[in-house]
Amino acid sequence: MTKQRSPYKVFIVEDHFAMRQAYIDLIARENDLKVCGVAITAQEALEQIPQCHPDIVLIDVSLDGMSGIELTQQLKNQYPELPALIISGHEEAFYARKAIQAGARGYVVKRRVRLLTQAINDVLQGEIYVVP
Repeated sequence: MTKQRSPYKVFIVEDHFAMRQAYIDLIARENDLKVCGVAITAQEALEQIPQCHPDIVLIDVSLDGMSGIELTQQLKNQYPELPALIISGHEEAFYARKAIQAGARGYVVKRRVRLLTQAINDVLQGEIYVVP
């Protein structure tokens, strides 16, 4: 008998309440995922992530102060093993490329948010996920 792994911990960085709630609701439906923390700004995320020990961070590309791309770069420098998944309203390939170059392991457009849990699972398995 194999031991059941406790749920993967997901940290969310999103400044829009409705989107944040949508992500929380999607993740709550998954037995193997749980939200361990939420931040509205990149600075809040940098302060909370060390206490939360997430397995993955979901990051909105457009944040006040520091962008999601900049936050991804900082997290990659501080926590090289912590995967980041960028969520964006921008569907242009340019933004996905910038996210991956910054160290993100995936890129999901908000219009296709129903694919979020698939993206999270793929990234947690070591794959790079970009919405087609």
